Amino acid sequence: MLVRDVRLLGASSPVDLLLRDGLIATIGPDLPREGEEVLEASGALAIPGLWDHHVHAGQTAQGYARLDTSAAGSAEEVVRLAREALAARDTHDGSALVGFGHRLVDLTGEPTVAALDAVGGDDGSGVPIVLIGGDAHHAWMSSAALRGLGLPPRTGVVAEDEWFDAVPHLDDLPGVAAGLAAGIVRLQEDALACGLVGLTDMEWAENWRLWQGRGARMRVRAATYASGLDTVPGPTGTPLTADGLVTMGPLKVIADGSLGSRSAYCRHPGGPVGVLSDYAHELPALLGRAATLGLEPAVHAIGDAAVGVVLDAFAGAGVTGRIEHAQLLADEDVARMAAIGVRASVQPAHLLDDRDPTEEFLPGAARLAYRFRDLAEAGVELLLGSDSPVAPVDPWLAMAAAVHRSADHRPGWFPAQQLQPREALAASTDGIRSLAVGGPADLVLLEEDPFGDVPLGADGLLVDVAAREAAARLRAVRPLATLVAAGLAFSR
Repeated sequence: MLVRDVRLLGASSPVDLLLRDGLIATIGPDLPREGEEVLEASGALAIPGLWDHHVHAGQTAQGYARLDTSAAGSAEEVVRLAREALAARDTHDGSALVGFGHRLVDLTGEPTVAALDAVGGDDGSGVPIVLIGGDAHHAWMSSAALRGLGLPPRTGVVAEDEWFDAVPHLDDLPGVAAGLAAGIVRLQEDALACGLVGLTDMEWAENWRLWQGRGARMRVRAATYASGLDTVPGPTGTPLTADGLVTMGPLKVIADGSLGSRSAYCRHPGGPVGVLSDYAHELPALLGRAATLGLEPAVHAIGDAAVGVVLDAFAGAGVTGRIEHAQLLADEDVARMAAIGVRASVQPAHLLDDRDPTEEFLPGAARLAYRFRDLAEAGVELLLGSDSPVAPVDPWLAMAAAVHRSADHRPGWFPAQQLQPREALAASTDGIRSLAVGGPADLVLLEEDPFGDVPLGADGLLVDVAAREAAARLRAVRPLATLVAAGLAFSR
């Protein structure tokens, strides 16, 4: 393909891009056409293709048909939403009702199994109800759902490791599998429309096998969990489809809980609080096995105490990898991440929701939250993502949150940690800093350049009003086109 008349970041004159065999073959003005398909860019800005480094594809796909409980402020309101959703159904075939979005830190009242049983029924014909928390670390279920997933009875929620083990079996509930294939198609369409050319699928499933039959239209790195190590087809980067779009991804390990469920493993004067998972105790052995198999480790650690445990394991095993989330970081662990070479896979949009809960539940530790600037200046590579469905698959939202760090009228939260727009972009392109000959022919065309530097104030920080405006420009971006492996995957 020959892409005519594009502007490159930092360049003053337009050029053409010749794309061949999935790579950028030539960059220059007025390139001759030699039979290639031509895409007229008409002066659009061309940037490297964007990546979402942390997505749960199956849950995101199912989300297109899920009940949205994110606005609920009480357990009673969630129950009302479930009751209304069941009453509105055209057919009553016993299909499970799956919801997503509520956060335990936002709910008044206790989420009980009995309350859902009163809505869906608790006999042999009861409707299974599974209401997944907005941080994806717990689910509130009815008795019919608990039975359908082989879980023992209880009065409250299913959380952490028990929930993670149950997630791959959600498709066993009646009606759940039907929406997955259509949802995967829609997920890819929406991602490509945002300028995403690739994602890392962290779903609790046999992702490498599933994606071989999904007709990938974008690049996918398929993660595995410890339970799937005996069947992985090769090291991280191994091609899994003939076109090379799907490759083997990292080994995902979960070390602690989440802030939204109050289960992140955090340092506290009276001793650590939160949950340290069973897998955290097995981490040294898992890191060794990952090294043997050639898999990059990607370890979920949100609390500062969990990050310390994970870095101890990395150092002890003599390996490097990624920390997923890294939401709370002690000063010494920022430096240790840089020294060990551990990358930070972070989700900036989470801070928009976590700002108030963090200040409320961990007031003395709030300054440790989402330390993007400190990580960047220490030399730690940042990888931006969404953790969808916890946050939308939208790289522009992630970049905007990293730049301004506020979702309302308030100034940015700990503005010393803000990034410049181009720094946020660099953390969103899978290490590709510019379009260059020999690089992948994955690119995005934009009408305008939203990446101008935000001026600094006398205090050396980004001027708040300018950072707010820069974030607004990023959130408003709607790409003109997205190209993957030299092919036009989306155009507006």
